[in-house]
Amino acid sequence: MPAGAIFATHDSIVVVDMNAPSAHVALHKWQPNTPDGQGTPFLFQHSKFGANLTSGGSLMRMFKGQGGYSSDDWQYPQALAFPVSGIRSSEIVAVTCDKEIFTGGHADNSIKLISSDGAKTIETATGHCAPVTCLTLSKDSNYLVTGSRDTTVIVWRIHRVSPSNVKNASESTSAPVSSTSGSDPHSTTDTNRRKRIEGIMHVLRGHLGEIISCSVCSDLGVVASCSNASGVILHSLRRGHLIKNLYIQAHIVCLSSLGVLLIWNKFNKRLSTFTVNGIPIATALVSPFSGSISCIHISADGENALIGTASSTDQINKDIIPENSSMEPDRSDEIATSRESITIPVPSIAFLNLHTLKVFHSLVMERNQDISCIGLDKDSTNLLVSTVDKQLIIFTDPALSLKVVDHMLRLGWEGDGLLKS
Repeated sequence: MPAGAIFATHDSIVVVDMNAPSAHVALHKWQPNTPDGQGTPFLFQHSKFGANLTSGGSLMRMFKGQGGYSSDDWQYPQALAFPVSGIRSSEIVAVTCDKEIFTGGHADNSIKLISSDGAKTIETATGHCAPVTCLTLSKDSNYLVTGSRDTTVIVWRIHRVSPSNVKNASESTSAPVSSTSGSDPHSTTDTNRRKRIEGIMHVLRGHLGEIISCSVCSDLGVVASCSNASGVILHSLRRGHLIKNLYIQAHIVCLSSLGVLLIWNKFNKRLSTFTVNGIPIATALVSPFSGSISCIHISADGENALIGTASSTDQINKDIIPENSSMEPDRSDEIATSRESITIPVPSIAFLNLHTLKVFHSLVMERNQDISCIGLDKDSTNLLVSTVDKQLIIFTDPALSLKVVDHMLRLGWEGDGLLKS
């Protein structure tokens, strides 16, 4: 299935499909910016063929349809879960820096941490009184924020595991570890292992309806969340205090490391940016726009946003604001410092400046290649894109690859993926 989440490190790619929480998980091996000597600017090994290594140990290149394998032959491990209907799968999955996966949307109102190498449940924690409808991780994976149908937002403290200990720690867990808001975050059934989900830091209130999107920035110490019934609310990450309530309609919220809050309103097809104090920065109407925004990714420097689009209407007409909504009429476009119309092709990936909301670059996809998920590697030199036609497309900087080739040739590279001994 198309991906609901993608996470890339220096040596692997974690792909979680859109069937979350009962998601299939693939852990591919790769070496970015390392040409294979045959025209591809990176080395890639499909997770299905973990034993297929060349005699010299270099990674094999796998292409669609090559070797007699079809997509139906690729069977990936699947997480065991009892999902709740009516929840957008891409909103309830997040991958940690340790390549472990958090999922929501479970019938028992829990969140689960699963492994990327076997989709096995590592830990389970419960804090909400209703299913989790959205979740997000801080960039450093130290904080997890979850939103629920119970109208609350919970901030969880997460314990990072060093990469060298991830495998051993996963193997030492023979059964799921269940934690609640009243449990000791340091107690565990395995005394030799510290729990990843340490416990609840804050329960944030103020919304009057189901939480549909949330975002967190640990550098700024801010949590943003939105619901159909009560707009956007900003809270302090450290203390849990209310910072600002923005009475505007929002369906996606994203925080940048520079303190810019990006909001998408799919009814009015409008993008808006605010400071964390609620001061408007810019507003742009996406017109004409016949599709939907399927995903938004903020660059590591906090300057830009990457927006993936799809041709589906996202069932806009089925989303109705409750009659008891406390939101005032959305007049953010009247007070914003900048307002203009922008054009975003469908399907495509648009690059926007967060301060001006101007599109400075677009990657237009082929027909039927609606975007389901996008991701960037750590140094932002490779853009990974999942499409609804079940393709994983990687965009990379050819100039950087040429530099890598030149450097490797100077070290004695023979051009066939192997180094001289």
